[in-house]
Amino acid sequence: MTMDTGGFFNGNGLGPDGGTGNEDYARWMQFAAFTPIMRVHATNGNQRQPWFYVPQGQRVGETAAVEAIRLRYRLVPYIYSYEHQRRKTGVGIVRPLIFDWPQDQNVRNTIDSWLFGEWLLASPVVEEGQQNKNVYLPDGNWTRWSSGATDQGRQTVSFNTRTWERNFPLFIRAGAIIPMMSDADANPASETYVTSVGGWHPTELNVEVFPDAKLTSFDYYDDDGDSYDYEKGEYFLQTLSVQRSGTQVTFETASPDPVGSFKPQLQYYTVKIHGNVASSVSINGTAINPVANLTSLTGATEGWVAGADPDRGNIPVTYVRIKAGEKQSVVLTTR
Repeated sequence: MTMDTGGFFNGNGLGPDGGTGNEDYARWMQFAAFTPIMRVHATNGNQRQPWFYVPQGQRVGETAAVEAIRLRYRLVPYIYSYEHQRRKTGVGIVRPLIFDWPQDQNVRNTIDSWLFGEWLLASPVVEEGQQNKNVYLPDGNWTRWSSGATDQGRQTVSFNTRTWERNFPLFIRAGAIIPMMSDADANPASETYVTSVGGWHPTELNVEVFPDAKLTSFDYYDDDGDSYDYEKGEYFLQTLSVQRSGTQVTFETASPDPVGSFKPQLQYYTVKIHGNVASSVSINGTAINPVANLTSLTGATEGWVAGADPDRGNIPVTYVRIKAGEKQSVVLTTR
């Protein structure tokens, strides 16, 4: 399944000549970011680059379309891991809600919301000028991607869609473990800024974690990205898991899959554990002192700091930096 974004000129778009307009472009890019293959096509002389679709008063880097593209890049570790699962199981990253909630009659005919992997529920805006979108959330606890607001499942919630930027109906499922590009690799001002994922081999990753009372896990996967050697066992696979029990949260990384012989350049995970912040943290049974701030955490071998997540409406989060590729056990005692 692919999404050839913005590919067809039919005279019914929102542009002045009936072609693709700024809103069309932004919403299609948000839609396409949560499909297996995202690529932007054009025909009949239409332009497809984001700098041709900049609303008045904005710069190209501030647009909802560019925001969607950057989010797609940041999710590459998550997406690539699911491609490995698809090869093994035949189940793709885009999944109808009925896959996970077969007894819920409310999702049997849902076509405008879907799971993107196990942990994200996407519900794109597909109507011109839509001010609010009603989204049905299945059973469970859900966190809104940008605001950090929480919703109980088994109900329809109203999502304000008046603005385009940082305002896509995307929900995080309780128990989520989501590996993403590091802040440095995703920052245009950084020396390590990633402009193409072809041949990209991260040395560190962020891992977004939303603990649940039940044990949940995610299999992080990587390979050389260039050859078919993964068919011969040249890959890296490590299971990450988390569980909340009372005031404690346990996050663990298992020993890498012994079958996989690929040695990635990955050295560290910065684990962002959302919920009540930690008062103490131990790594492999040893208590670790907190660092002064998030800047101090960057470049450290290991450590932690409590704070707020600016990408999620400043909800509480504990940042923990640990070595990747090793068996690790992190225990947070929360306030």
